[in-house]
Amino acid sequence: MLNNEKNTENKSLNAIRVLNNVNVKFNDPLPDVHTARIPIASCGWVDTADGVVLIDTLIRRHAAKQVKERIKSKIKYIIYTHGHMDHVGGASAFLDDKPEIISSKYLPDRFDKYKMLAQYRAHINAVQFNVPETLESIKYVYPTKTFLGEMTIKLGDKSFELHTTRAETDDACWIYVPEINVAFIGDLMIGRHFPNIGNPWKPTRFALDWAKVLEEVRAKEPQYVFCNGGGVMFKEERAIEALSHNIEVIRSLHDQVVDLINQGIHITEMIHKVKVPQHLIDSPYLRQLYTRVEFFVFNVYRWYHGYFDDNPAHLLPRPEKEVMNEIYDLIGDPQKILNRVKELFNQNQSQLALQVLDVLIQIEPENIEARKLHIKLLRALAAQDNCLMSKNAWVYYINKDTKFLKSEKNGGK
Repeated sequence: MLNNEKNTENKSLNAIRVLNNVNVKFNDPLPDVHTARIPIASCGWVDTADGVVLIDTLIRRHAAKQVKERIKSKIKYIIYTHGHMDHVGGASAFLDDKPEIISSKYLPDRFDKYKMLAQYRAHINAVQFNVPETLESIKYVYPTKTFLGEMTIKLGDKSFELHTTRAETDDACWIYVPEINVAFIGDLMIGRHFPNIGNPWKPTRFALDWAKVLEEVRAKEPQYVFCNGGGVMFKEERAIEALSHNIEVIRSLHDQVVDLINQGIHITEMIHKVKVPQHLIDSPYLRQLYTRVEFFVFNVYRWYHGYFDDNPAHLLPRPEKEVMNEIYDLIGDPQKILNRVKELFNQNQSQLALQVLDVLIQIEPENIEARKLHIKLLRALAAQDNCLMSKNAWVYYINKDTKFLKSEKNGGK
């Protein structure tokens, strides 16, 4: 158990070292179009007769400096596709050229929010990505020009049509270059993965707007579509097919949630009812390796429904721990809870068992048997989970329990 914890911590530290020391992989997929990629971020740039337009900047200055060394001409413009750090974190490496930095009008608000919630962001990054919970020193490079709607910039022999939208974020921007029939769409598609419309730790994503903007991209009939800043490219028929699969799955799941809201179905039932259309289950563009359908459902529900679930007991609820204490007193015996949890676990109902065990965990957080059983349930859930976000969450709380048990074994030290 303790060795597993140590291995997990080592992997987390190694992940940080990789980000700080990574060698960037470059690609030149088209004349005048270039991309750079590291494990969790990418960017692209377009050469023109009068300079370079850079789209996104990677996540770390160290990696971005390698990109700067690779770019031969002066960078005249940087365009942020949105304000997530894997797209903007390396911007400071490119400032010597004094480029115009363009973004959605709402992107500066995102940077302000990140500064305000730095401690919380350190926590959620630790849970979501299985990295140490540390406050990072980040240089936020604010845009020099913002806009809403549409804007075209011309540089040399090329024009860049910029469009703002709401999708994964409220500050998204995608770019179309008609002279070479190329679209750069940021995270409007995350490569070959299911669209990231739902994250347990993040604000609302805009499902219906997301489908509509992908339809706008498709209407351009781009020959090439670059995602994730630029690191993933779809070409010709595959580009249109990838766009179409994403559009269809978003619209289908969105409409299912709306229908269930109108039927008065509770959210805890809803997440088990909404399904990907059968013919898209094995789509090569919709692998649920980063997010999952249940998160999509929660997100759309939250956007349309509000917090109240039509149960009057939940309108102005008492603190959860207070309610759990009442339930615990009614049961009267912690062993009854442990026995029932073990029964449920043996019936392959680990999630239900986890929620039942929570009554005891909340009231007796130092109950050694309960914490050991907690780890067992979390490991069972993690073992059958291929989604990055949820799997890392299980592992985070396994590690938390493991540290507690190690501390108890050493006399609380």
